[in-house]
Amino acid sequence: MEDDPIKNGLSSKIKIPIIILTLITLCAMGALFIKIAYSVSSSEKLSDSYQYLRNVGDKLRNEGLHEQAIDQYIKYLEKTKIKNPSRAMVAHSVGELYMELSNCEEGLTWLFQAEEAGATYHRADELKKHIDACSAKINSSKAINHNIK
Repeated sequence: MEDDPIKNGLSSKIKIPIIILTLITLCAMGALFIKIAYSVSSSEKLSDSYQYLRNVGDKLRNEGLHEQAIDQYIKYLEKTKIKNPSRAMVAHSVGELYMELSNCEEGLTWLFQAEEAGATYHRADELKKHIDACSAKINSSKAINHNIK
């Protein structure tokens, strides 16, 4: 007696390709999930790996080496490409350092970047005061230069 394919379910000719395709699909999905997990963790690690630049900048600032601190902070911002309150804080620090070096033109650039980067920046009031002080200083020096000419 021959086996009736209807009574026994699917034939072997159909079962084998379905099983193979199922295994291939599972492997592809597993590889995709592994790749996604790796890319998420590697971007977090990459951001953390540049934290040393910010730490060095903080130490240089505490030692009064403003120009060197600015260099470290700018390298940190360039390498991390962060877009959060941390960017606002570092840009604000760079602006403050330029203010301390009496370079309000460059300081305003960074203060405005901090203003744009941090909508919920916790030092927003202080940032606004720095922007106003630099703007006033630039305007007064322009007026003095205009009166001299």
